[in-house]
Amino acid sequence: MAEWRGCNTVSRRSVLQTIGGSALGAAGIRTSGLAAGDPNPNHYHNPTGPFGFGDATVVRTADGTYYVYGTETSEDVIPIARSSDLVNWTYIGAALQSQPDWRNDDAGVWAPDISYYDGEYRIYYSYSEWGSTNNPGIGLATSDTPDGPFTDQGPVFRENDLGPTNCIDADFNVIDGTPYLIWGSWYGIYGVELTEDGREYVPGTTFQLAGDRREGGMILAENGYYYLFYSTGHCCQGYDSTYGVEVGRSESFFGPYYNQNGTDLRELNEHHSGVAVLSGTNQFIGPGHNTAIQDDDGDWWMVYHVEATESREGRILMVDRIRWDSNDWPVVACNGVPSTQSSMPHSGIYYCR
Repeated sequence: MAEWRGCNTVSRRSVLQTIGGSALGAAGIRTSGLAAGDPNPNHYHNPTGPFGFGDATVVRTADGTYYVYGTETSEDVIPIARSSDLVNWTYIGAALQSQPDWRNDDAGVWAPDISYYDGEYRIYYSYSEWGSTNNPGIGLATSDTPDGPFTDQGPVFRENDLGPTNCIDADFNVIDGTPYLIWGSWYGIYGVELTEDGREYVPGTTFQLAGDRREGGMILAENGYYYLFYSTGHCCQGYDSTYGVEVGRSESFFGPYYNQNGTDLRELNEHHSGVAVLSGTNQFIGPGHNTAIQDDDGDWWMVYHVEATESREGRILMVDRIRWDSNDWPVVACNGVPSTQSSMPHSGIYYCR
C-alpha cells in the first residue's frame, strides 16, 4: 500500500473504495470464479481472483488449505478467502469485525501479514491515514483459527517509537528463534527485533534494508540467500499505475542486500531504479505487493495483485511461480511478466504463457 507525499487530504474511505471496493462490483468477493472456468485440471489462468484482494498475504495450514488476506475494502476490515490449490478461492469474511480502537482519525487497515507463531495465527497490519506521516503504526491481531475472527491486540510499534516514518507494510520473520518485523513504505525499508512473544519491539535494534520509494518488502530464504522482494512505482491509480517488483539478496538476513547489478538497495531512492523481476503489461497493469508460499514439491509461488486488467479496473489477485536461474536469481512468471496461463501448483511440472 503506497503512502504518497501531498495526498493526506484524500479520505481513507474514498481511497479504499477506489483500490478495493470498486473492484468488487455486483458479484462481490464471494468466490473467484476465474480459474475454475477452464476444465483442464493441469493448468490455470490469471487472474485467479478474488476481486478486491490487494496487498495479499497467504498462509498454509497443516491440512494443506491456503488462506489469503488483503487490504481493507469498503466491505471488510481485512477480507479472507480460502483455497485448496492456491488458485480457486472462496470468500470467507472479514478478519476483524470493526476498526481497531487505538486511533481516533480516519485511518485504514492495510497490507496485512499473516503467520502462525507461538500457537496462534497472527496478522500484523498497517494502520494509517492515506499519505500521512501522522504517527502511522503496525498493529497485531490474533486468532486460534485462520478463518478468524481475529482479536485486536493493539499496536506493536508506531512511527514515534522507532524514528523512520511510514511504519506500514509488515513482514514477520523468525531468524534463529528470534522474531523480527520488516516494514517500510516510500521512505525506506527497515527491520526491527521483536520481543520473544512478538508483541512488542526491542528498542535500539532498527536496521535499514532498502532506500526510498520502495514498499511492501518481503524476505524469502532460499539457495543460501535471503531475497528481499519489494514494490516500486505508483500503486492505486488503476490503469495509470506503474507498480512493479524488484529484488536484492544477501547472505545475511540483516543485509546488506545487493541486486543483480551489484548495487546496495539502500542506495536506490528513485522509482524503478533497481532490477525488475515482475513488470506490468497491457493486459496486467501494476503488479506488486507480493508474498510467496512454498508447495509440497518445494516450488515457490508468488501471490500478488494487479491494479487493473485489460478488461477491468480494480485490484485482483494473481499467482505465478518463482523459478531460479543458473546464478540463483529469481525468475518470476513468464520471464518477468505475469502469465495468462500456467501449470497448476503441486503438479510437479511447469510452463508459462
